[in-house]
Amino acid sequence: MKIETIKVNDLTIHDRHLEILYSADGFKFSTKVFYHDVSFDSLKKRYSESSIQKVAAHIALFEGMKLCSLFPKYYDISAIADSLAEPVVELFGKIYNGVFAQHLYENNVIDYAGPEIIYSGSLGESEPAAIEGDGRTVLAGCGGGKDSAVAMKILQEAELPFASMQYSHTVYGKADLQHNLISGVIEHVNPVRAHKISIYDDFIDYPFLHLYFPGNSGITVPETPVSIFEAIPLMLDGGYNYLALAHEKSANTGNLFWDSLGREVNHQWGKGYEAEKLLKEFVRENLVQNFTYFSILQPIYDYRIFKNMARYPELLPKIHSCNIKKPWCKKCPKCAYVWLGLMAVFPPELVDAVFGVNLFDDLDLLPTFRQMVGLTEHTPFECIGEIDESRLAMKACLEKGLSGKALDMFEREVLSNRSIDWEQLERKYNGLYDTEHSIPEEIFSKIRELL
Repeated sequence: MKIETIKVNDLTIHDRHLEILYSADGFKFSTKVFYHDVSFDSLKKRYSESSIQKVAAHIALFEGMKLCSLFPKYYDISAIADSLAEPVVELFGKIYNGVFAQHLYENNVIDYAGPEIIYSGSLGESEPAAIEGDGRTVLAGCGGGKDSAVAMKILQEAELPFASMQYSHTVYGKADLQHNLISGVIEHVNPVRAHKISIYDDFIDYPFLHLYFPGNSGITVPETPVSIFEAIPLMLDGGYNYLALAHEKSANTGNLFWDSLGREVNHQWGKGYEAEKLLKEFVRENLVQNFTYFSILQPIYDYRIFKNMARYPELLPKIHSCNIKKPWCKKCPKCAYVWLGLMAVFPPELVDAVFGVNLFDDLDLLPTFRQMVGLTEHTPFECIGEIDESRLAMKACLEKGLSGKALDMFEREVLSNRSIDWEQLERKYNGLYDTEHSIPEEIFSKIRELL
């Protein structure tokens, strides 16, 4: 079966949520984005109906990108075209190429560059609005993992006012469970406000892909890029000029170079510096002129973030990063990687109290650990650090006297390599980089020493 056309059928802005209806040829799907403390009716009065419609249209457009997992020939955006401007077509293509490179690789598709964007009538014009308010407060995204926890702690210690933004998504399970877990992290910081977004998506929730496209590797979601647009209603409502996420320097490195396409495949591309710059510039020029998006942790690698996390042992039982079964499934690459990083920097008994099992001895995870330390074709397709960061963490675990089959493998196949300059790696991954980030100077000057 082939899908010819995916389509935005309808977009409705209710007072408290957006309802977006999609189709893929004869199949119908819906996405609902609920804002727990934002009134769209109020936003339309404070700004303009046109401005809010434009923001909602961009959310609808990029939420629909997940349907590109079906390799459609066309993406029909006629229903929202008059609220979009020509630059969004180019942005869509760039986001698709970056985020979906892994999907193309996993399905061995080399002759597809994304769908052709089609629409009846004409596109609208770019008329960026301006956020009202003093703009001093930072809107800080919190997914409940170590990165956002460290980022919020840094903002707090720098005495920079911030509000938290958390969201649940169908892809991660029940909304209440997700929000409760994230709230457990936020209880250890002091945001001026705590915002919640809940996203319900039946394309992801239903067994559609498995039943109709069993040969497809899975659904790819442009999670970070679309979350930037979904944050804008909160920024307009709260008067926040700054949107700060917690993406590390490690996200800029891909999993492999795919010769067939002649480019890198990076599972984390949407989190990286290239995507960050693209999205910030696009929003400023087309939607909100005084919008600033940056990552607080872009100047440092994941290796250093784990070390910073060790300053906050009270957060260890609260953080969670698993994308399979929250808080931890203890069987996936993400769990294995976070376990490794935490064991390297925390007293082992504190980590044991959370996980309750030695993942270094899990035979099912041994291939995953081999991928992490560079003994296979590519690293796991997950949000994890670079090969040498995992190597440094394993070396630290051995030096602490920890044991397990994964550490035996590392000692035998990696540590025995006398050509590795461990001191140089330590300097690189424990360094602080003053360039290649988008943090405004007025904020960077206050957080630099805390990074």
